[in-house]
Parts: sequence; C-alpha cells; structure tokens
Amino acid sequence: MKISELKDKQGRVNLDLKIIWDKSQAEEKFGKKIKTVIVADAESKQGDPTAYLDLYNEDIELYKHGDKIRVTDAYSKLIQNNKGQFRIVNASRIEKLES
Repeated sequence: MKISELKDKQGRVNLDLKIIWDKSQAEEKFGKKIKTVIVADAESKQGDPTAYLDLYNEDIELYKHGDKIRVTDAYSKLIQNNKGQFRIVNASRIEKLES
C-alpha cells in the first residue's frame, strides 16, 4: 500500500516508509510517550505524498531520520481534508528495513 491510497478511518494499514523528518519532541499522552515523525513511501521522490506517523514509547529511540521502516496493522485517519494529509497511528508492529 502507498500513502496516496490511504482512506480516512482505515484499519489494517501496511506500509513501507522512510522517515523524512523527526525533530518533534516526545510528549506524554494517554499514559504513553508519543513522538510524531513525517514519513514518505520508502521509494518516494521529493514531492510525493507524506503522512504523520506516531511512534510510541521505546520506538521513539529506535527509529530516526532516514530509516526505512515497515509499519504493520496500523490505522489511518484524515487530519487535513483539503490537503489530503493523513496520520498513521496504533501500529501493531514497526520494523526497520534493510537499506
């Protein structure tokens, strides 16, 4: 699946992504540490669609700018309808892909 194929309130989202921005600070919410990063499709070029990805707890330290990751069984929600901007949350699993 690609970011451009996401739909609002879609479950079981599986994506291969790369982290293109990770400068936000982690926050404590809902009893978890949460940090939001910006991601693009793993093989994207500049100007392709991006999305926000929430990292939780220990994942915050594991994944950094430039990492290619696989997100499994996540949930997507539309956050800026006029721009088609999505947030990807609650991934069951995130793993680093080989470069």
